Amino acid sequence: MISGTYDRVKRKNSARFDMDVFKKELREARRDFFLETERMNRWLNKQMPLSDVKELIESIVKSDRKAEKMTSLYFTEAATRGHNVFSLYSAFTNYATYADERNGFASRTQATTHSRSRCGSVSRKLTSGLAPTAFRGCCKLRSSLLN
Repeated sequence: MISGTYDRVKRKNSARFDMDVFKKELREARRDFFLETERMNRWLNKQMPLSDVKELIESIVKSDRKAEKMTSLYFTEAATRGHNVFSLYSAFTNYATYADERNGFASRTQATTHSRSRCGSVSRKLTSGLAPTAFRGCCKLRSSLLN
């Protein structure tokens, strides 16, 4: 998932349109996109032992049942991407995006609107930079995990 201020640059051609400002915004969007790509590639190349994955998930997800489901989501991602930080990130993104029968997190009591709102909130937290802070604070790998 790529999100943030660099995922869209658009301007209306009006009297206040400034081509130099637009060019600068495009350059910044391109730079930010490649920085994000580098970060995700570092996550892809950062291997994670299974014991660290389980410890991290259990420290973030307080319910044993949900932690087990998150671990299952991680294994699904790891089957495609390998046992690395990106697979863990992708598993949490999967949860934040769907949180329904597609990934085993369906809730009988949640209203659709509430569920969508919650998922959007979790997704924004994951992609806003709060997730790396949470990962660092919860995991014994701390400083080396997401750098």
